[in-house]
Amino acid sequence: MHKNWYRGKWRVSKEVAPMVVEMLNSLTKRGLEIKSEGEIYEFFSYHPVEHWEGEKNIIEHQIILFAALFPDAVINCEWEKIPDKNWQKTWYRYFKPQRITSRLVILPPWEKYQAKPNEITIRIKPGMVFGTGTHETTQLCLKKMLALYPKEKPQTLLDVGTGTGILAILGAKMGIKDIMAIDTDPVAIEAAKENVKLNNIRNIQILLRSLEKIEKSFDWVVANLETSLILSLANCLKSCTKKTLILSGILKGEVEVIKSVLDLPCREINSLKEWVCMLF
Repeated sequence: MHKNWYRGKWRVSKEVAPMVVEMLNSLTKRGLEIKSEGEIYEFFSYHPVEHWEGEKNIIEHQIILFAALFPDAVINCEWEKIPDKNWQKTWYRYFKPQRITSRLVILPPWEKYQAKPNEITIRIKPGMVFGTGTHETTQLCLKKMLALYPKEKPQTLLDVGTGTGILAILGAKMGIKDIMAIDTDPVAIEAAKENVKLNNIRNIQILLRSLEKIEKSFDWVVANLETSLILSLANCLKSCTKKTLILSGILKGEVEVIKSVLDLPCREINSLKEWVCMLF
């Protein structure tokens, strides 16, 4: 367990906030504490003392690039050192039950909640890796899976870049029988295993594996990834998909390049703020 942390207090213009948030999530795999959204986004990032110098150097390099691309944007960060107990308190205060749809609620492990009839609850331990249900791309995937399942009733699911395992867990709770969740990050694999156990799920196979190593195909393939990863994995995503491919992690301005590279009929596009979910 990390004893001390550095906290980054961020103030970022709306037009670059999605890129900064994505960069921080990809780098730290710990999630962010979002304080407010508007013309200026305010949020906190957290960095263990032993990783802080390396992460800070990468962050500062990326911020220089963002500032060059968006010279009029606000991209400010103030750093402070905090003890581990404050990190835990912050997450407990921040991570509350979140209703994604009328049927789906995301809960922290400590929250007491009485589910209504036909309601799906998923418990996710926060603060580990990306995918607690708070980010727009995760919400888009969850909503699309919920809406599509009654029509298609898939029997198999592949969750690419599973993170916390939330999409795979929803698949299991909806009724999909054969589920594989993969990630190339060992931290994500441990987080997914912990959350699967937390939700008493037994039919999800969690593997530390790249998509290129997967040799079977699935009724559904769900991938909530950065656009650059989706593009690099395009052929693998297509070869693994029997019926339906659900993609997110895509900004509105990146839709056409995804369509062009995948070269598949796009059945539907849903959006939430700057982000989209594409159904093939």
